[in-house]
Amino acid sequence: MTMNTDSFIEPEAFTTGAALVLSILYFLVQFRRTSKINAKLSSHGPGVVLPPHVKSYIPFLGSAIEMGKGTRAFIAKYSARLNSPIFTAKIAGNHCLFIGDPDHVTMVYRYTKYLDDLTVQKTFTRNVLGIVDKADEHECFYSDGAKQINKKLYHKYLFSDEELTKSVGKTQKIFQDLLPNLLDEKCEGEWSKHSLFAMVREYVFKASVAPLISEYIATNQDVEAFRTFDKDIPLMFAEAPAFLTKKATHAREKLLENISNDKFMETGSELTSERKALINSNQAFIRSTLGVLFASVGNSTPAVFWTLYHIIADENALRAIRAEVDGIVKARSGTNAHEEPFALEELDKMVLTKSAFTEALRLYHGAFTTREVSTDFVFDPKKPGQSKYLIQKGTRIMAFAATLHHDPDLFHDNLTYKYDRFAPKMDKDGNVKPPEFSKNGKLISEPTRFFGGGAHLCPGRKFISYEMQALVAVLLIRFDMKLVASSDESPPQIDYSSQGVGVSHPDRDPTIMVRLRT
Repeated sequence: MTMNTDSFIEPEAFTTGAALVLSILYFLVQFRRTSKINAKLSSHGPGVVLPPHVKSYIPFLGSAIEMGKGTRAFIAKYSARLNSPIFTAKIAGNHCLFIGDPDHVTMVYRYTKYLDDLTVQKTFTRNVLGIVDKADEHECFYSDGAKQINKKLYHKYLFSDEELTKSVGKTQKIFQDLLPNLLDEKCEGEWSKHSLFAMVREYVFKASVAPLISEYIATNQDVEAFRTFDKDIPLMFAEAPAFLTKKATHAREKLLENISNDKFMETGSELTSERKALINSNQAFIRSTLGVLFASVGNSTPAVFWTLYHIIADENALRAIRAEVDGIVKARSGTNAHEEPFALEELDKMVLTKSAFTEALRLYHGAFTTREVSTDFVFDPKKPGQSKYLIQKGTRIMAFAATLHHDPDLFHDNLTYKYDRFAPKMDKDGNVKPPEFSKNGKLISEPTRFFGGGAHLCPGRKFISYEMQALVAVLLIRFDMKLVASSDESPPQIDYSSQGVGVSHPDRDPTIMVRLRT
């Protein structure tokens, strides 16, 4: 029997036909998608467009790797390339919107009715703190106890002068107890070397945790456990593979174990005791306490580091701020005036010290204010030459405050650290006035956004400011300090692997020399 070979399709013809069918299907899908988008845009009125999108062919990750090399540079690059104040990009599976125009960074506080501010917080508590039980999540976010903690308890212990006087006083006592460790007993009067970031991490951790949370976890072991945990929080938040976060997970469990210990509550602060009474789930209390620990020291450590580093590195800053502190001490009465803790009223007078801290935050604050879009809305920039943009449901808005803090039209010489940028200034008539910042002839009343905004202002912002001023003041009264000069070392830069969560960490730990003040 013979076979009719004419009935077979040639392989080349089959391939060509399949490619043609797939092309037609792709065209139809794209046409349908474009038609739906155009119809949606038309429904919102004329002139409404979608934000331009950064193309990436890396599955899932999208532009995450490029952004990880420098967030501010990434945003500036594509905002300029796409000629748009906002744009979108795929980041680790999420459709994210970035804001390149400094004037629009605060849009997340103006369009709140379209935005969900809890989704990202829940992701943090689930992936980083390990709160996976729905009942525990409800206890942390929606219970009456949680509402009382957020609205009343934090305000009581972190804002009232009475409680701040107690906590900041305890903080200074801890600093005084730790300071002798900076000196080499065998070489009295000589310089001793220390790693600045490691020193700040230990001091800030112990001086924050003991008065605010519990003395039981203010130990060297807990400092080290938190260092390991804190280092990989960005990976944990992004649900990186378990083998990448193994050390951080182990450190987290060690911290949770210590928080679970009976001695933790026995030496706990009044804030901790009242939190415990308001949270009905033990697991929710333990794991949310880890969140309080992170909030207490996660950002304050690098913030204090950068402040101290720049004060020590700049002779003019060191001289001026030391004179400011000396002047406050000299105004006291008594023979041991230099050993007394600083009162809040005295810390409030340290305007140069506070300015140095604010300037450090301006340069190194690297946190996103993140919101999930829950309902389509139109963003109207209300600026000449800028379109109206449709922001679609499911988009994750990533407002990067550093874009605002590096605005060259708002901050002259914006890449340079100036310790007195935020200090009061004397006008031509000899009157002292607070610093003013303006743009395009308009006075800007709130030039910085370090501590969030709206309902999400950081409750610990007053404590960390006082804590920083107290540490700097105590160090300057008692010690001479200088950086170790090295011809092959450049100043520390931002460690971009830590960006996005809070104040940026340094990429290396500089060495300082310390001795008793002469």
